[in-house]
Amino acid sequence: MGRKPRIEYYGAIYHMTHMGKSDIFKEEEDKLTLLGILGDMKEVFDFKLIAYCILDNQYNLLIKAYNIPISKIMHGINMNYARSYNSRYKKIGSPFKGRYKALIVSEGNGLLNTAKEIHCLPVFLKLADTIGEYKWSSDVFYRLNLESIVDIDYILNVLSIERNIGLEKYKELMSSSEKLEDNKAKLDLDDILHDICTNNVDFDLIKSGSKKSYLMKYKLEYIKASKQLGFTCLEIGENIGITERAVRKHLHLSK
Repeated sequence: MGRKPRIEYYGAIYHMTHMGKSDIFKEEEDKLTLLGILGDMKEVFDFKLIAYCILDNQYNLLIKAYNIPISKIMHGINMNYARSYNSRYKKIGSPFKGRYKALIVSEGNGLLNTAKEIHCLPVFLKLADTIGEYKWSSDVFYRLNLESIVDIDYILNVLSIERNIGLEKYKELMSSSEKLEDNKAKLDLDDILHDICTNNVDFDLIKSGSKKSYLMKYKLEYIKASKQLGFTCLEIGENIGITERAVRKHLHLSK
């Protein structure tokens, strides 16, 4: 059985996440390259970039798509980045791990909460003490009231019809999110596992508790990716039917 087709429709807002096979955005030049590609793709395709955060091993985007399907937009972004990355580092093949993840986001509070989660990722992952310290997220455009590749008006208009008030409310929203211990920009654990597995059969086997030896590499990747995204060892283990102790053991052995 194949994977379910992604839901796409005019005007939908998507939280897009794609992980690399390694730290494919580790260098500053890598992150700048991705930002340049995002700007180029906005010129080619009809979409709004509402928020983004680039980490060393993944990117998170908040996109509103119109006439061009999100799948085509993502293909353009990933294809152009892969071409640049492979040329720079003399690699071949896709630098990305599995399929990208797409979650449809509702307007209003859903939009605000997702933008908050994306901007709070560096704080949650202890890459910065505050949201404003991290330079590779779209937060900087909001704080500087700068409209460039980021369409900041979309969120500011949700917060207030008056721009100055919207900016102040945005800063309050981000400030409050830094203090929330449970403000984790979590991906769904099953989606993480889906992105790592090569097919639904392997996914179902892992979920059913299969101990087939060839599945171990997928389990290890799933455990490491989930831990990096903020899940606890207990949550990670319960999702695939293993103990918290087993998860910790796998993490230790993979170092």
